[in-house]
Amino acid sequence: MKIALISTSPPYRGGISDHNKGLYINLNKNNSVKIFSFYYLYPKLFFPGKTQKFSNNKNHQNTHYTISTINPLSWTKTVHSILEFNPDLVIFSYWNPFVGVSLGSIAKQLKRKIGNEKLISICHNIQPHENNIIDTQLIKYYTKSFKKFIFMSSFVKNELKTFKDNFKSVVRFLPIDINYQPKLDKISIRLEKGYFTDDNIILFAGLIRPYKGLDNLLHGVNDYLKNNTNSKLIIAGEAYESLKKYKAIIDEYGINNQVIWINKFLSNLELEKLMIMSDLLVLPYHSASQSGIMSQSWQYNLPTIVNNVGGLSEYVNDNKSGYVIHDNSISSLKEKINKFFNSNDKIEMPQYIASNKQNFSWDYYISGIWEHINES
Repeated sequence: MKIALISTSPPYRGGISDHNKGLYINLNKNNSVKIFSFYYLYPKLFFPGKTQKFSNNKNHQNTHYTISTINPLSWTKTVHSILEFNPDLVIFSYWNPFVGVSLGSIAKQLKRKIGNEKLISICHNIQPHENNIIDTQLIKYYTKSFKKFIFMSSFVKNELKTFKDNFKSVVRFLPIDINYQPKLDKISIRLEKGYFTDDNIILFAGLIRPYKGLDNLLHGVNDYLKNNTNSKLIIAGEAYESLKKYKAIIDEYGINNQVIWINKFLSNLELEKLMIMSDLLVLPYHSASQSGIMSQSWQYNLPTIVNNVGGLSEYVNDNKSGYVIHDNSISSLKEKINKFFNSNDKIEMPQYIASNKQNFSWDYYISGIWEHINES
């Protein structure tokens, strides 16, 4: 089967690009796959980070960089290139309304030429994390050309119902390589980075943005840190906002010596090391769709505490792979952190995760694509 993937790809960095790379690798095993990606993605005004691309700027294989989010002529050119490829299936990846304008135009033109039976949209989000007044119209514009969708949580699927009726959908968790065996181990990484082997390490990883609840975490973890001198909190990820309010909380509680900041975009290897060396991932988000960091925690057998917002709770088997804070309170977060480090959960939860990853496999994820095809 000939398959076209329409999404961002390396050298663009980030979870959407990583997902598209993984999708290409796994689909290309038994199919002929081409990627149609962006040569221009975000204007500097819209991008709060330091850089959009990896420093090596290396293009991905079988990728045509034909799309500019701000050049409509490139959208038509991309449609012509896709039609020349003559695919049996075209899979779009959507993650915010801004890119939905260009991708929606491409989908609209393809629908006119080949119908929408061959079109599938993967939706990482429907509603953006920070809304503005035109988002509703842009979401409706993008989704109008599709009747088949793949979601990474039921929460996001239900969000689409606000904007569109009568669509077909499949829900699959954001996939990982469930057979991956790291070459690194917890003790050696800790020694390499100057930690003690018996430290209790809590991790907060990912881009620092207001909706991710880092303030919740700092309020929730301070008692445990102060009462356990061998405990550490690592905050790792590039900040997309000012850190002043977070540093003020740290100063207020006097936990500076136990909070480690890694304020930069993490490479895959850096994130891998942090997940292997940590005992617990805590994501007390204020709002969410789902989280790529959470899927990766399953890859490294890392238990997680999450607030009951968006689709996060769907990724946690409560009291088995981690904890869901059902009332989203600071007091419950404190209780769960203490419970984890003062019970057998610290040992038993990683064992449970290691034996229950099947629903995170790429094979299971791609089976959702074939479900859509078989329905046609």
